[in-house]
Amino acid sequence: MTEKQQRVYIFHLFRKDGTPLVLHPFASSDKLAAVLGSASIQGRYGTEPRVEALTLFRNQLYRQVEAGVRSWLSEARFIPKFLISALVFLVVYFFLSFVVRDPLPVIDELAIGLGASIVVFFLLGRRYLASDEATKKRMALRAAVDRIVFQESPFVKQVERALHRQESGGIETAIAQIIEPKQEELDELHREEALQFIRLLESHFNMKKLKREERSLRRYARQDSGVRYPRHFDAGRYDFPLYAVYKVFKQTVSRTRQGK
Repeated sequence: MTEKQQRVYIFHLFRKDGTPLVLHPFASSDKLAAVLGSASIQGRYGTEPRVEALTLFRNQLYRQVEAGVRSWLSEARFIPKFLISALVFLVVYFFLSFVVRDPLPVIDELAIGLGASIVVFFLLGRRYLASDEATKKRMALRAAVDRIVFQESPFVKQVERALHRQESGGIETAIAQIIEPKQEELDELHREEALQFIRLLESHFNMKKLKREERSLRRYARQDSGVRYPRHFDAGRYDFPLYAVYKVFKQTVSRTRQGK
């Protein structure tokens, strides 16, 4: 990794029931292409993931790479494709209008010209996808995906333990931690991992809805002098154990920063 390259983390977590959860910053194919081209991607796990799970994740990234190349070509080659297709339309239209002895009705000439231009636009797109430029771009991005290596992380182990505690304790335990999160111990060496973990969870959640529900729970807790949630509350709609872990580490990082 060069000094100019940013370090970007992918986190693999195991839920208590064995379900894997992968947190990554590749929300779109365009985002994936941008990050792969400018950053050093490093995978982190607590409990060692299954090989097939990482293979599935890598294949997912390969599909995003292909979509990213298509998007890149569509943007980079749109104007040439449009101009060539427009030229084809004009040539076909004027040929049918002035060269053919028995001209077709104007509506047919327009339809044929438009159809020809659409076909040319599509064929040019396929040609660009098979070009040397697209192939080099695709190979470079796939090579960047292949360079992603997952390593064991004490921080992710700590996160998994915290998540399993929340999942074992039930919804009321998670809500208590959301309302009054307790600070975890955080090694300064893992601070950057923790910051990126928090940002990825913020992207993972619908934070607007969760913040609204959190305010509702706080009001209810004050009125009820406890942390039980109202019976009409649909807890199944939200991943409160994971959100509780987010609150804990958000609080931990904030207090660690203030204590420096």
